[in-house]
Amino acid sequence: MERVDVLVVGGGIAGLTVASALQGKGDVLLLEEKAYLGGLAVELSCKATDRCLRCGVCRATEVVRKGRIGVESITGESPRAVVREKRGFRITTDRRELAARLIVLATGAVPFPVEEFPQYLWGRRERIFTGFELERRLKDSNLEEFAAFRSLAFVQCVGSRNARKRLGYCSQVCCRYALRLAANLRFRFPEITIDVYSMDLQVLGDGQEALRDAALSVFRYRSLPFALEEDADGVTVFVEVDGKATGRRYDAVVLSVGLVASPGTQRMAELFHLPQREGGFIVPHLWDGVFACGTATGPKDITSTIFEAEKLSKELQAFLGR
Repeated sequence: MERVDVLVVGGGIAGLTVASALQGKGDVLLLEEKAYLGGLAVELSCKATDRCLRCGVCRATEVVRKGRIGVESITGESPRAVVREKRGFRITTDRRELAARLIVLATGAVPFPVEEFPQYLWGRRERIFTGFELERRLKDSNLEEFAAFRSLAFVQCVGSRNARKRLGYCSQVCCRYALRLAANLRFRFPEITIDVYSMDLQVLGDGQEALRDAALSVFRYRSLPFALEEDADGVTVFVEVDGKATGRRYDAVVLSVGLVASPGTQRMAELFHLPQREGGFIVPHLWDGVFACGTATGPKDITSTIFEAEKLSKELQAFLGR
């Protein structure tokens, strides 16, 4: 049985930040259930125009690069059973048994399953995208069809701030990535007009000046659509104005999807008997040798995730006495 001081569960930017920072401070092992490290961050794209928009993707890329080189990790495995012992934990994975003094759960978040909102037609049409799909297209330089678009709508709060779905929290990242994506598209395609449908726009956080400039470059509607309708020529966005349904036409629509706890986060909460919040996130607290950080505890952007993981690393060094 392999024994370690700290077992980090989750190989996204939070887990990699913690594991990297603890190198030389104790025996650290990272487990990632997927076949690769990096988590959701590796699917995101730099959104810089002629200036940096402070999206944090460059920082995430460096965290992943450093972690892949310097962190002892096992991919394709995840804890399946846990026994609390006098001096820590005994963990059974898919292929081995491990003993650890401390556990860090950094199992992250995933985009809200937008198919739960059938009124938005996602997955059944060609002109309706999620924000994360647009991120991947930007990363892969696959924006050819957007060159033909002259109008675009962003629909905010898809999967967040929705009491009916018991997702009343704000996902924090959606407004910022939408504004950065909008700024990038307008930089690439200056003739495109962009409308944003939202309850409000959150521009706090890193790069506030650039976000405010991006917000001024779009037209904002303080309402959320109740339906979309697509045909061969575009998409109609239906909103309620003065008690009446009103349709507005666009070439395409981007759904700014919020974050919910990953399946791995929900499994770890159940495995370690930890309380969960809305969206399935783990309540942020020290649970007798078990720590949770990053988006496993709630939605946050790249910069906040790295900052939180660095802070936790310092706390763990004190626990380890190093």
